[in-house]
Amino acid sequence: MRYCLSLLFALVFAFPVLGQGIVADSLWLRESIPGQPNGAGFGTIENHSSNDMVLVSAQIDIAGEVQVHEHVHENGQMRMQRMEGLTINAGSSVMLRPGGYHLMLLGLQQPLVSGDTHRVTLLFSDGTQVEVETEVKPLVRQHQH
Repeated sequence: MRYCLSLLFALVFAFPVLGQGIVADSLWLRESIPGQPNGAGFGTIENHSSNDMVLVSAQIDIAGEVQVHEHVHENGQMRMQRMEGLTINAGSSVMLRPGGYHLMLLGLQQPLVSGDTHRVTLLFSDGTQVEVETEVKPLVRQHQH
């Protein structure tokens, strides 16, 4: 009986959270542009697991939809386009940044206000979900020298 309890305990705590191995503590949201119904999320997503992970979308309670986007250079213009998935290779990381990969928050129900925090759930192609507390930061970031 003692062995069975030990085995049960080990199994329950061996996999306590889906997405263990994905770290996204540096994610942040950009303060809303007045009159703009959409927002954006940035930061670094680290994959400490031994499997490649594909970020397909995210969820946040104040947006109708969250998509993964990238900026592409086309005919002398930069434009955003939706990605079906962003691969984060095993043992590496991907940076979401202005002008590159980012989370696009569509249909905001309220503006993103600097200093507020929101829970974002990252959704991966294998069903993994990772919840992250994100802070809203100002439109113009102060650079420190």
